[in-house]
Amino acid sequence: MIKHITNMLAITAMLAAITTPVPAQQDFGGDKAVTKENYVQAETDLYLYEQQEKSPVNTFEHADMVTQENQVIIRSNRDVVYSRAIVDISEGVTFSIPERDAFQVIHVIDENHLTHRVIRAGETVTMGPDDVTGGTHVYLLCRTQITDDLEETKAAQKAMKIEAKSSKAYVPKGFRKKDVEAMRKKLVGEYNAGKAKIIEHKSFVPTLEDADPESYVYAAAVGWGGLPSHTAQYLPKVTGQGSDAPQQITIPKPDLDWDNGGFFSLTTYDSTGWIVEKNFYIGYKDMQDNGDSYTIYVNAPDKPNSITVQKGWTGVLRFYLPRNEQEFIKYIDSLRSIRMQPIK
Repeated sequence: MIKHITNMLAITAMLAAITTPVPAQQDFGGDKAVTKENYVQAETDLYLYEQQEKSPVNTFEHADMVTQENQVIIRSNRDVVYSRAIVDISEGVTFSIPERDAFQVIHVIDENHLTHRVIRAGETVTMGPDDVTGGTHVYLLCRTQITDDLEETKAAQKAMKIEAKSSKAYVPKGFRKKDVEAMRKKLVGEYNAGKAKIIEHKSFVPTLEDADPESYVYAAAVGWGGLPSHTAQYLPKVTGQGSDAPQQITIPKPDLDWDNGGFFSLTTYDSTGWIVEKNFYIGYKDMQDNGDSYTIYVNAPDKPNSITVQKGWTGVLRFYLPRNEQEFIKYIDSLRSIRMQPIK
């Protein structure tokens, strides 16, 4: 308990120390050291800065279906198409999404990788600087579920709105990109080696008081921009992952809000979290449905809808719209004891 409080105090002090931006380019001119204590803010700073280079403040960038070639967010998801934006909230902003039958959200992330406000289809929400834990800008990571009608999916992306009262540029805090990437690689390596644990439902939370300190740091490295547990839950490491031999895994059917668009999938990556195969993903509709469970095949070309992985692969199981948030946390914990099995 004492260690937990000490860690939280250290992070809180660090947040206060970086409130004032340093006007330096991250790739070349940054002079602020990246440490484990400030890594989350440095990583978020990098996402904000790079998004501003791609699209003007308060303007959406609508991405296509994620592939090896166009991935931007670490451990991107193939179930959805992403829309991203950096937004100035200093004088207030209103976000809105029209009604839609399929899953669609605007995910609001502040400069500390906190707040994690989720705005759903059919909702309109107004926010300002008092609604976040710090800073004047937020990162929007919007997810629009891909339907059988790709034109409808693209139209749904474009229907989201940002109405901001100010459009000031985001000033980066002075971290160097290569230092952020080096720290990310170090933290991901530690997590994959079992040297750190992530409590998923204490990783993507409104405030530091809601976070587990270790999870707050490592989850940002392993899966920056994850949704809070009331909207989605994740198994960020498949037990037994890494082998390129033919394997399978069978998991119990999850208790999702199927009637309102609940869904789940497995997406695979290399050891650092980037997509390296064309056949890297499988949605639940393509898995082997056993009635009360689902089976997923890996590197088994004679099996239906097998996915392809390389040696050292990592995977994330994503579950959207859990029916009961707390009960689903227990379900996620139960999956940790289910291992990939060789196909005989």
